[in-house]
Amino acid sequence: MPSVPDGLHVDDLTLNETGLLITARTTGAQASCRVCGRALARVHSRYWRTFKDLPWQDRAVTWLVQVRRFRCSHCPGRVFAEPVPGLGARKARRSDRLAEAQTDIGMVLGGEPGARLSRRLAMPVSGDTVLRLIRRRGTVLSAPPRVVGIDDWAWRRGRSYGTIVCDLERRRVIDLLPGHSSAPVRDWLAAHPSVTVISRDRSGPYAEAARTGAPAATQVADRWHLLVNASEALRGIVERHQSEIRDVAHRSVHDRSASPDLTETAPTPEVYSRRRDRCEAALCLHGEGLPTKEIARRIEASRNAVRRWVRAGRFMPYRRAPGSSRLDPHLSFVEMRWQEGQRSATVLHRALRAQGFTGSYDIVRRWVARRRQGASARPPFARIPSTRRITRWLTGNPATLAQEDRAFTEALCSAAPKLKRVAEDVRAFADLLRQNDPAGLTPWLEAAAATDLGGFVTGLRQDEAAVRAAIVEPWSNGPVEGQVNRLKLIKRSMYGRAGFDLLRQRVLHAA
Repeated sequence: MPSVPDGLHVDDLTLNETGLLITARTTGAQASCRVCGRALARVHSRYWRTFKDLPWQDRAVTWLVQVRRFRCSHCPGRVFAEPVPGLGARKARRSDRLAEAQTDIGMVLGGEPGARLSRRLAMPVSGDTVLRLIRRRGTVLSAPPRVVGIDDWAWRRGRSYGTIVCDLERRRVIDLLPGHSSAPVRDWLAAHPSVTVISRDRSGPYAEAARTGAPAATQVADRWHLLVNASEALRGIVERHQSEIRDVAHRSVHDRSASPDLTETAPTPEVYSRRRDRCEAALCLHGEGLPTKEIARRIEASRNAVRRWVRAGRFMPYRRAPGSSRLDPHLSFVEMRWQEGQRSATVLHRALRAQGFTGSYDIVRRWVARRRQGASARPPFARIPSTRRITRWLTGNPATLAQEDRAFTEALCSAAPKLKRVAEDVRAFADLLRQNDPAGLTPWLEAAAATDLGGFVTGLRQDEAAVRAAIVEPWSNGPVEGQVNRLKLIKRSMYGRAGFDLLRQRVLHAA
């Protein structure tokens, strides 16, 4: 049986299949007026209050309490009801401990899922009530933060964003802010003068908010974002060397196959002209300051294509090589069987399967049909790696690359010495961040400014103090990114229908 709070006397217990009903009455001799505070004993009337309480033996518990009304002689016309000690506040329909339990369930699961679990635990409640309980709970004040990390998160990607603030020393979320502009972050920092270190990405609004809201704090640029920015700058330069990339890919195929018949499909003149026109329109709109999404919508192109054209800064012919076939690694085997007189596609496919071939019968049938028509075996095509993959090869450790990838990278660097110099500078910048060498930053900036990395260097110099702090300070936005992942999980569990205040309550509770 639930414990009986002080000041109550239990008169009756009724137990049935639906639950436990406890009939009780208050026993206090006096009650204090909420207006004047005087203790009074003059009873005006009595009435019954009902409270839902924590379950007992998987059965719902209901309190039926007789409460007295008192008349205050010092407040004209004032009649008030005495409180019910240990059960609930004024006008409450559930006990404080039941409300606490249902609020905790709602914080973890949300409205409807929390209501379903509460009903299963003999604490019936509606989903809307669970949400009201969540919103009613206040936030627990944390200790004044000293080192904070700031990052944005997408409420709706491409449309609305918010800002998350984390205490990096305690590794917990301390606040969510609406929007990702500088004003909310600036006001929050101004209200927390204890902040001395601010870790952030290279976002301009956050840098401005830190300068105005906490001018004495040290700003630290996130090292991961710096490496990503350097890699993207290198990828933009790789985009400008498409001709060298294709030449190296063709030479590698010629060296392996010694076949003079290597060709690749080129776009028709109409397609080529349309691509050039859209590229020029994209560059013009980009010069006017339009965002990538709007440019893609206007010219009816993909956002990736717009980004590729903007990175290159000019039109680059995009020629896709024909895809390879799963039969290519087994061409020598089927050629040998063909020369031996085997002309059946079924038999060849069965033999290939025994050799580990995973392709379909149609691939073998089409190859046999071409051979019967007198066509020579199709030589392997040149697979042109993507610019992203080439960038990864150029910035990675050559010792960890496959032999073929390392040979391609070396040939490309020989064909494009400027690209090789830029790749070396990017690797040197990564070494600066890993080796905590702030003295090497200035010489690196001066050397890299003379290469194609000039735009990236200009951005670093505009934020040089934060970049230098990133080399020295141990703080980064890694814990913040982890908290953003937790935030996304909570947001998606609410099916996108919750408001900002509810999301903030649940995220802070989870922290």
